[in-house]
Amino acid sequence: MAKQKKRKGSKWLDPNKEGKGHGRRSERYCQRCGQTVKDVRILKHSNLCEDCVRELEKKKEGKYACKGCGKVVPEQVQENDGYCKDCCCRVCGKPDPEFAKKHGFCESCFELMGTNCKECGKEAEAQVRRNDGYCDECADKM
Repeated sequence: MAKQKKRKGSKWLDPNKEGKGHGRRSERYCQRCGQTVKDVRILKHSNLCEDCVRELEKKKEGKYACKGCGKVVPEQVQENDGYCKDCCCRVCGKPDPEFAKKHGFCESCFELMGTNCKECGKEAEAQVRRNDGYCDECADKM
């Protein structure tokens, strides 16, 4: 049997497709403001309407949206004390939005590893040791 490819669908419930019939899909609504799927698109995984998502991304309050980047991911934000997984260090789990977005680790863990360039993030252990934390390319630029 041939494997079927999974289609990657939209993360939004579309009012043109959903809400026409009866049943579970016609009754979806925003958990913050109460708008139904018939009125506006709703985010599938968190039941938030498009208007509320835009508002939350601007607020960055830490309940629904990440305090660092504003991404709306309520489950991740609750697990990581107001931050999404992209804004937290992969090793220790501490939030460091600016540095973790660029390198994937917080600044202290990045320094402990000592294998990647501070500027570009390229893994070059010998160059980093020789140039006090920078690869040859970034050291030449400075």
